[in-house]
Amino acid sequence: MLYRSESKDLVLAATGDSLITRRLSVYDEPAFLQLFELVRGSDAAFTNLEMIFHHYEGYPAMESGGTWMQGDPALLDEMLWAGLNLFSVANNHSLDYSAGGLLATLRELQSRRMVCAGAGTNLAEARAPSYLETPAGRVALLAASSTFAPFGMAG
Repeated sequence: MLYRSESKDLVLAATGDSLITRRLSVYDEPAFLQLFELVRGSDAAFTNLEMIFHHYEGYPAMESGGTWMQGDPALLDEMLWAGLNLFSVANNHSLDYSAGGLLATLRELQSRRMVCAGAGTNLAEARAPSYLETPAGRVALLAASSTFAPFGMAG
């Protein structure tokens, strides 16, 4: 076999919504670390960013996805530490801090070269797939949300 991707074996780990409000890498309990070894052992590890990460750029929107979700951008590094490498930005909290918060989040993701999909500065970007290149093959990510405030539609 010339390439690992020819084996047709690609390991995917999928999590649900990530609401990360503090560092993960400081904990050393064996059971906790075993969970992340499972994630790190995969070729592609997906999560939904159920919050946005910025330094309060933008203003709180008139409506939110239930509560205004915001995290320090340094917490994105914790997600990388955890082994996550595919991130959906499309959800009911994407515009909790209006366009300014979303655009700041996208800049933070891009500065870390994190593969994300589901939002952008225009409809074409919001609809576009993103790609993760792994030794086991190329993975495409598409992300969409069906729950959002009326002003939150991509357009």
